[in-house]
Amino acid sequence: MIKARDDPWPNVAKHIETMLAELTEQLQRLNDMGNPTIIAENEVLDAIANCKEVVEDMRFAYDSAVEHPESFSIPVDELERRAMCLCNWEQNIEKMQRAGGSIRSGHRARLQNNGTVLKNSKSEANDFMVQEFKTQRHIMQSDEQTLERLSGGIQRVKETAVNINEEMVTQEHVLNDIDRGMFRVQTRLGNTAKRVSQLIEKTSDRGKMICITVLFLILIVLIFFILK
Repeated sequence: MIKARDDPWPNVAKHIETMLAELTEQLQRLNDMGNPTIIAENEVLDAIANCKEVVEDMRFAYDSAVEHPESFSIPVDELERRAMCLCNWEQNIEKMQRAGGSIRSGHRARLQNNGTVLKNSKSEANDFMVQEFKTQRHIMQSDEQTLERLSGGIQRVKETAVNINEEMVTQEHVLNDIDRGMFRVQTRLGNTAKRVSQLIEKTSDRGKMICITVLFLILIVLIFFILK
């Protein structure tokens, strides 16, 4: 016959009640988290499994006491109370297992959904990169064409500047030649004017008129020669 002081039920029952209360709080925290980690899920599921093992041990002890009442000094009303406790514990464990399974199923569904989203995002990113590469290549080709046109324009401007410079040098030579020609003509005119003045002083009025006419004709010829 087992003695009351050797009956483990009271202490184990308190331990089971404590475990169930803690499991209820842990399940509530998992639900509040929304997206719990796998580690947190595993901890709760392991705790549920441990609590279930303890309840199963208590069920085995209860069945033994019922089958062999002569070996235990447990009143009938106490056995009935323990039977009700076992039923409540087993129901609570079953509910917690379903809740834990739902949380794990939801987590797996989120992982699959995240995998699908990640796959779609990766595909979209690849498409974006391909499109961006094509766009950048088109921009680079356009820039190269623009640079080629600018280079061609600069080359043409350079050639035009060289031609203008050569033309200016040529015009400068021409102007210098004209200046030298004008200087020679002025020198000759000056000498001629001196000689004519001397000649006029020595001639009569009629001779002066003839000289003036001749000089006028010479001037016309010189002007025509210069213009030509």
